[in-house]
Amino acid sequence: MSAPRRTPAALTVAALIVVALAVSACAGTDADPSTRTAASTSPGPDDLAPGWDEPRDGPAPTPDADLATAQLAEILRLPASAPETPETCAPDDVALTLTFTDAALGHRFGVLAVENVSEDPCTVEGYPGLGARGAWGATFLLDLEHRDPIDAQAEPATVTVAAGERAHANVEWTGELAGAASEPVSLLVVQLADGQDAVGHPISMDGASGEPDTGIDIGMLTTVRVGPFYAAPGDLDAGESPGG
Repeated sequence: MSAPRRTPAALTVAALIVVALAVSACAGTDADPSTRTAASTSPGPDDLAPGWDEPRDGPAPTPDADLATAQLAEILRLPASAPETPETCAPDDVALTLTFTDAALGHRFGVLAVENVSEDPCTVEGYPGLGARGAWGATFLLDLEHRDPIDAQAEPATVTVAAGERAHANVEWTGELAGAASEPVSLLVVQLADGQDAVGHPISMDGASGEPDTGIDIGMLTTVRVGPFYAAPGDLDAGESPGG
């Protein structure tokens, strides 16, 4: 596997703020087409249905675990950046976690981990596709961007993930975060390669930071930035900060 990149726990809060501001300032600059990471999607003023911020009347929504492949695809806000290849990790080959690792002035930082649970090596490349669903059944209209929130120099690469090892992608969520009266997030939808089936993974706003898949206060209109995959720095126990 390639050399590990810096992770959120390796930076101080002050450094996180500087990096976040620098990334925002550079968002409009030109880049070489082979390394440009400007893929993004933003909700428009007409995208929200009346009553979107209240629990829905009528039949209960389909449980997250019962969503069909086509329904998961509709939840994606941005597809993965790299096409599927014969070496790409298949959805059944991996286990996912999203761990909230740090916070600074309304910014949340975390790590999306993709563990190879198969017996053979496989690869991930570029940026993952992401989407989210709420506990009331709504597809969240995330303002989502493919751009690393921690390492402004990060470039897409192919990462070979051996059996039992992991690839990481840095994640930031900020802006309109979920509150006590908001629809809480219940499902993260991840696509490893463009054209591949997306995977649904349960997450929760409840719980403390540092525990996988808990304390994730992503809401309907949250701004999310996700970086490219990179080789994980090593196996971590649940609750251990990456890079520690």
